[in-house]
Amino acid sequence: MSENRKTVRTHKGIREYTYLGCPLTRNRSAWCFRMCSPDDDGQGYCGRVAPHGIKGKTQAGIEKYNKQQTQEHCDHLEHLYLADPSNEQYEPGIRVEDGEVEIVLSPQERYCYSDGSLRSAVCYKFLTDCSALAVNSVVKKFRVLTENFNISLSHSKPTGDLIARGRVMCMSDGQYLAEAVITDSERVELGRGGGTFIISDIPLPKIPDNAQT
Repeated sequence: MSENRKTVRTHKGIREYTYLGCPLTRNRSAWCFRMCSPDDDGQGYCGRVAPHGIKGKTQAGIEKYNKQQTQEHCDHLEHLYLADPSNEQYEPGIRVEDGEVEIVLSPQERYCYSDGSLRSAVCYKFLTDCSALAVNSVVKKFRVLTENFNISLSHSKPTGDLIARGRVMCMSDGQYLAEAVITDSERVELGRGGGTFIISDIPLPKIPDNAQT
């Protein structure tokens, strides 16, 4: 509500008052133009309960169920990635959300060339991994395959952890566009890439029993 505080000049000096109009349209009527995104409590930018923020029990139940399903799917992808034998040597940390992925690697000399810059193969692997997993976070049941992917490297020498972040950009004609960037702990960019991905007819495998932690 602090951003809705206004001041007026009176005979007795400056007085504050609460501005209850829409901060987006500057309209001071009680009518809601439904332009803002209400917070978790249903309040709009004006500080009042927004009509489009009010949810019925059915709608709230559907959203809760969808959110739970998405979280379970993202957890499934995390377990599958950590259980992949090709990732054991890297011992990555991973966080998958709806449309976004973050992979963290501890610094290792074997990831770098003799001059200290990050190896191209390592950079390519985790850029594509991040992008593909970001797409797979919004695609349920089937694996996502890389159709094409281009990267560019800065050849900077990393400091601390390596952090790869990927996200879905858009979808068109059955193809998904995703991008990723890899940085170090100082946020120095080491490489970035982007490409297109398609949905295969390969079902997502179940999580191995020894990988469910």
